[in-house]
Amino acid sequence: MTDVDRTGGERGRSDGADGAVDTGGPGWFSGALAASGAFTGALVVGTAALAFTSAGRSPGSIVLGLVGPLCAVAAYGVVLAWVARVRPPRRHHTRLAGWLVVGVIPLVVGAVVMQAYSAAVGALSSFSPAAAGGWACGGVVFGAAVGIGDVRVRMRTAEAEEANARYERLVEVLTVLNRVLRHDVRNDLTVIAGYLDHARREGDPAIHEYLDGIEARAERIERLTDHARLAEDAVLDDDGVEGTTDLADVARRVVSTVDRDYPDAAVSVRVDADERDALVPGHDLLESALHNVVENAVEHAGRDDPTVDVVVRVRPAGAAGDGSTPPSVADGGRVVEVEVRDDGPGFPDRERTVLEEGGEDALESSSGMGLWVVHWIVDAVGGVAVVDDREGGGSVVTLRFPRVERDGDGE
Repeated sequence: MTDVDRTGGERGRSDGADGAVDTGGPGWFSGALAASGAFTGALVVGTAALAFTSAGRSPGSIVLGLVGPLCAVAAYGVVLAWVARVRPPRRHHTRLAGWLVVGVIPLVVGAVVMQAYSAAVGALSSFSPAAAGGWACGGVVFGAAVGIGDVRVRMRTAEAEEANARYERLVEVLTVLNRVLRHDVRNDLTVIAGYLDHARREGDPAIHEYLDGIEARAERIERLTDHARLAEDAVLDDDGVEGTTDLADVARRVVSTVDRDYPDAAVSVRVDADERDALVPGHDLLESALHNVVENAVEHAGRDDPTVDVVVRVRPAGAAGDGSTPPSVADGGRVVEVEVRDDGPGFPDRERTVLEEGGEDALESSSGMGLWVVHWIVDAVGGVAVVDDREGGGSVVTLRFPRVERDGDGE
């Protein structure tokens, strides 16, 4: 059941909600449905009576006069069962009831016109009220089908509008929070850095250890503001995916940067692919995603001289054997993957969930935003992320992307 259905059901259970009249019956029942039920009942009884009492009755009209009422009762029952199960907002009860009544009109008019034409050409000796009543009962069936369809469309439209409004609110909140982090918080961090520098120069050397701790926390907050910017761009920038990117070149640049920033770490890159063979869908932030993974491996190694190996390769889809082929890659296609191997303490399960799956279940477990950014960027280009344990200790993070064919590959 959708949120709209549940919301509508709560409204439907309130007395007099949406202008409906409380019938004293079940919470989902209303005066409009009761009125349409009374109309259907009167039509059924009247048609059945005409089938046996009208002067123009015939075997065919009697059959139609009995089958029609049965179909009308069944149609009304279907409407009640659907309302009881779905619990649409009570304002839609009047619409359903109206269709049950209005649906009778075209079939009655059609029956009268058909009988009048038949009598005019001599195919019918007299007008049959029972047959007209049978067609009128068929109108209840017609009205039930149209009414349920109409209400379902309106409910889904309302649900879509509500979801769109919720999305726009989330975008607004994300944008505001990002701007606060990028401007106000970063300005405050600049002031803090100035005070720290002054305290180191003028303060007691005994407090330098505490100042180092404050500086480390300030740097962590500054990194968080960078991740917030990347998150906004990854989720909201529809123009981010464009062209192609050589993942081998990206890996080389990332390793060069991390190696410069962490001189005590041993960070290496190996490309097991031909030149310009590791082409993947382009994204402005793809390099940031890989940088986050490599930097995360260095920072969480638990040692001063960690070793991180980055390997780029092209392989057939499904060759990894772990079922993690990007969904856009057809059978027989190829993928480009980059492995980041470290010798650290291993990847925490809670962070694996963020990187591989994302979703609401991972919101409470993740300790930072960096891996979320990686997940969103990889997902934006149709890739997948996999985390495995490394033999001998450490972990292996694999980012796998659909390979983009080069010009001439199909020749």
